[in-house]
Amino acid sequence: MPTDAHVMLREFNAWLSVDFHAPPDLMAAAQDAIDGCKGWPMHTEQERRRRLIALINGKLKLNKDPMRSLLDGAARSRIFPNYHDKTEILECLDFGDERRFHHWLAQSGYENSLALQFIPTTASESLERFHQLLRTGRVNRTDARSCDLSERQTEIFRSLFGSFIFYAFPAEAMHRHFNHDCNAIYRDNYYQHLLAFHAQALHRDSALVFLRVTQEMIDGLTKIDLRDALCTFICDTYDRLANHCVLAVQLPPFRDGKEDGQWRLFSDIVLYAEKHREVHLKTGYFRPREIERATSEHIPSLDTSKARFDLANEGYFFRDCFILLTSGDITCRCDNQPGDILLLFDKHARDETLIPCPACRSRNVAGNSYPALGIRGWECRNPICPDRSAFDRGNRYSLSALIKQEAIRSEADQIPEWSLRRWKLDLISDIDDNAVPDMLIRHYSLHGDTVIFVNGTCRTQEMHGRRIVHEIFDPTKAVKGMHEKFQSSALFDRFVIDRMPVANSVAALVPHRSQDALVYHGDCFEVLSRLPDASIDGAVTSPPYYNARSYTTWSNIYCYLYDMYNSARAVYRTLKPGSYYIFNIFDYFDNENGIVFSAMGKKRMILGAYIINLFRRIGFGLEGNVAWYKGKVEGKRNYNQGNRSPYYQAPLNCWEHCLIFRKPGGTSCAYQFPVFLDAKPVYKIVRGENVLGHTAPFPNAIPELLISRMHTGMCVLDPFSGSMTTGRTVHQHGVASISIEILKEYCELGIRLLEKETQASLQKDLFA
Repeated sequence: MPTDAHVMLREFNAWLSVDFHAPPDLMAAAQDAIDGCKGWPMHTEQERRRRLIALINGKLKLNKDPMRSLLDGAARSRIFPNYHDKTEILECLDFGDERRFHHWLAQSGYENSLALQFIPTTASESLERFHQLLRTGRVNRTDARSCDLSERQTEIFRSLFGSFIFYAFPAEAMHRHFNHDCNAIYRDNYYQHLLAFHAQALHRDSALVFLRVTQEMIDGLTKIDLRDALCTFICDTYDRLANHCVLAVQLPPFRDGKEDGQWRLFSDIVLYAEKHREVHLKTGYFRPREIERATSEHIPSLDTSKARFDLANEGYFFRDCFILLTSGDITCRCDNQPGDILLLFDKHARDETLIPCPACRSRNVAGNSYPALGIRGWECRNPICPDRSAFDRGNRYSLSALIKQEAIRSEADQIPEWSLRRWKLDLISDIDDNAVPDMLIRHYSLHGDTVIFVNGTCRTQEMHGRRIVHEIFDPTKAVKGMHEKFQSSALFDRFVIDRMPVANSVAALVPHRSQDALVYHGDCFEVLSRLPDASIDGAVTSPPYYNARSYTTWSNIYCYLYDMYNSARAVYRTLKPGSYYIFNIFDYFDNENGIVFSAMGKKRMILGAYIINLFRRIGFGLEGNVAWYKGKVEGKRNYNQGNRSPYYQAPLNCWEHCLIFRKPGGTSCAYQFPVFLDAKPVYKIVRGENVLGHTAPFPNAIPELLISRMHTGMCVLDPFSGSMTTGRTVHQHGVASISIEILKEYCELGIRLLEKETQASLQKDLFA
């Protein structure tokens, strides 16, 4: 058996028919690894050759198409392999090991017919495609940086030779060499190794905290005291909760004077939970000066000394908001009774604890990457690591992903199919007191965890293999003034800034034939500044969602909120006292660009919480939130590619906010809006073509929420009119409208649609 790196290199070159001259650093690392495995038997020549072909297949992804064909065949049989199943299938393909694949089929209980789909790349095909890549250097991989052909060849050779050395010996031998902890206690399973030597980073003493806000809490505390107590609880729980775990808060419906207390509290909790920690970030991805400069360019009157862009606001990550109905189906409800809402937050706190590489277990790793904000990523620097990419990039991993992947292996943590189906959407009916804790434990904790129930109705001490600790919410721990301190913090000084009207601005009125439907082309704030006070009877809009469409982009969330705040101020001034403003918004996924500009900053947005906060600062009262139910949205987000274990589950977002605001005053009685609006989205794409002409229309049912309290002679405003859905809808009911749109082509589109609908209506009346 060869025990010299130079002999191994000659073997490597001969088997691949190449002439790789390994650089000194790689040869030194290879010799060190070989020496470190003395006393361990090297694999046979046949096995080493077989593993080398498998390495080529794996690193160059040569079995990508056979894998896809096999998974497609499995899907036709309603089989959806999980993460570890897919890893095993791919290894079987890369090794061309049909016996191992049949063994996996037998172990998994899947149909034997899948064996017909097992068609791996042959060894001769692998070598042919390998040499083709060496000749051309052409790759289609995101981890392959641009370089010349010789450099590309060196990258490929380095990665293959280092892995070839690793796989020449049993994995345990290499693990013991690269990680001295393995010499003390060896665990074949990597996760067990982490538990033995990195237990603190994996502690699950408070793996899920569930707070149920009760009516007694609401009735027994003042508004200020309740918010201070909840803010204190959220802050304390952040320190207590294990990393990469979940905080859940359930809120009952209640009125707070004339306002909807439930959705106002939703806003306060979500904003505080996400933004309550002011920290000085020193990591390279945080560029406060760039954020400050971009915001200052958009907001001329910004006071940067108050805004404190050197501070980053962080905390939990808003995950989901479920609406919980006690009975009935949304499509046939007539009792107009609101349900509880369930808020879920992830804790992802930066943790500098060094986690060894899962593949080679080396501690020679770099901690300079973040796959997502708060989640520390690591990159292996060991040149002998078997998981280096084809282009010699180190294996990348995070503790958060490792925890999730380990849960897939645990049979005790597999979630029943009925629970996945029941919680597939984020609007759920037929919910009782035990349904929520049951779901939270199954979907957001692991077997053996300790779970904290605060004010929980379920009094068991154990549930699904989790230890349950019961606690009572203690308002005496509240820090006085905590909520107000947050509301007056530097965060809000970045966008709660009054915009001054432009002197002598001229509103561009777009002419057309329809009566009582004024259309203005321009910036809504400037157009509204030309309208008289208290002249509008109501408003309905669906504004551009922050950076969701190509026609509206902002440098960061502060610029967007500044525009939303000031447009709302302008609408408030023009509305008559007692008038309503319906504001449709959605908490979709994007990057706020307030900390980092890359994809790592993408998360669930909290637009609804922001908007409620801004409108209340202006003076609007929050009458309620009509949940626009869009139906059973198609998609597989809930099933997460066959992984039925905790933390992978996420509901399909099937509803949006239709926030109902009211300007105080007036003599008319408050109007009772429905709690839910069952309306299908506007289908605009037919055979790949946008037949409407606007990318984000909303249904007529949204402005129709306001129509029943309007009458002829009244006027409805839409400050972000798009294709004029509001104006066209109210026109059908004989109500006047003012539509404002910044894009000329959308003004023209809305007018064409209005005139077309008006003509069709006239013809219908003529032949009636």
